[in-house]
Parts: sequence; structure tokens; C-alpha cells
Amino acid sequence: MSRVGGPARLDVRIEAKSFLGASGETRAALRGIAFTLEAGRVGAILGPSGCGKTTLLRIIAGIEKRFDGSVTRPASGSLAFVFQEPRLLPWRTVEDNVRLAAPAISEDELAALFAALGLGEHRRHFPGELSLGLARRVALARAVAAKPDLLLLDEPLASLDGATASRLIQEIADLVEARPITTMMVTHDTDAAIRLADVIFVLSEGPARLLARIEIPGARGRLTPEAMVDVAARVDAARAGGAKVGVVSPAGPGA
Repeated sequence: MSRVGGPARLDVRIEAKSFLGASGETRAALRGIAFTLEAGRVGAILGPSGCGKTTLLRIIAGIEKRFDGSVTRPASGSLAFVFQEPRLLPWRTVEDNVRLAAPAISEDELAALFAALGLGEHRRHFPGELSLGLARRVALARAVAAKPDLLLLDEPLASLDGATASRLIQEIADLVEARPITTMMVTHDTDAAIRLADVIFVLSEGPARLLARIEIPGARGRLTPEAMVDVAARVDAARAGGAKVGVVSPAGPGA
């Protein structure tokens, strides 16, 4: 796992990842996954529930260390991980939760970040006073405030209603546009992946393997409805067998 002085891009090469079951049997989780994500770009790992997406993200983060392969993270390797659960300290206010991760953040920077995420009026509230959608925004604010080289998002829209998820998608898109951070998100939501990402990595059912790399045409988050339908069709084609449609390829550039 390279942490310091590496290339600007994220470089992932996973030959295999397995788990040892309670009964002693070995269960394969990931096989033959290789891709790169260039600095400042947003990638989405798209796959069905239970296929191994979170395991892949944990390997990228360095949490899961036992696997065959290598991961090289951008620049100095500093990263922030937004888990499926917000994991806020319940006895700390919203502002204190964020400042713990970024003690040197200025008041102007903090105010701008809270404004971008609609948290300005909640900075003195405690996590128990927040909805799940607001708590997820605080977790995101805490991660971005730390100014990481790499931002990892694990199912950031899980358990949110449609309207709340849509607002959070736009807020995440605005954040990574204003503060270019190499970002990797895992999701099973094709629409969210298309709206947020520059490139989508489509995984198979578990044990996951890489089916396709799909480049999103045009500016992030500004696709026409027709373009979104076209990308969704490419995702479906990849899932159906990795058919080469448009810019879809089994490995993609840099893999």
C-alpha cells in the first residue's frame, strides 16, 4: 500500500480477496479488479448489494490489508472515509464533530462548508437532534473539512428517501466541483452514479469482478435526460455480459 510520494492518481490492482468463514471454509469476495482514477476525478463503483463493493472500498482505504494485489493512493495518501452510518460523536455538537477532524479550519471555511451543505442553522445541534439526512451531511462536512487527497463514500444515499437523496447528490456534486478531491463512491444506485461520477466501474455479482469502465460524457452532473438514459443503457449492457457499447470496455483505459 503506497502512502507517500506516489503518483497523483488512485491505482488499484486486486487479484483476489477472500474471507475465512466461521466453519473454516474460504469464501471469495473479489477477483481480478484493476483500474485507475486520475487526480480530481470522481469514480463510482456500481454493483448489486452484497457483491463486495464495501470490501473494495475498505481495501482502498487500507482498512482491509489481507488481499492479493496492490493499491497506490494519490499524493501523500491522506484520505477521509464516510461510512454508511454517520458515526458522529453524540455528545459533541455538529460544529465540534467537524472541528475535531479539522482543528485548523478557519471560521470562514467552516461557514462556507456548512452553507454548501445546508447546515448553517444546525451547527449548535447535537447528532440526536438531526434527521438521518442531516447527519449524513455532517459526516460529509467532517470528511471534506479535513482536506483529504482521497475521499471515500460508502453508500452515502442508503436509507434516504428520494427527495433527500436527490438533494444530497446535488450537494456532493457541488462540493467536489468547488473543492476538487479525488473521490470514490460505492453505490448500487445507477442514477446516483451517473449524476455524481466522471467514470463508473461496473462490478458483477459476488465474488465481484470488473465488468466495465464507463466514462461519463460531458460535464459532471449536467447530462441531458437523453444522455443519462444512454449511460444507463451502457451499464445494463455491461451487466448483461460486458458487451462493448460506446465507451464501455471490460478493463478500460489505465487498467
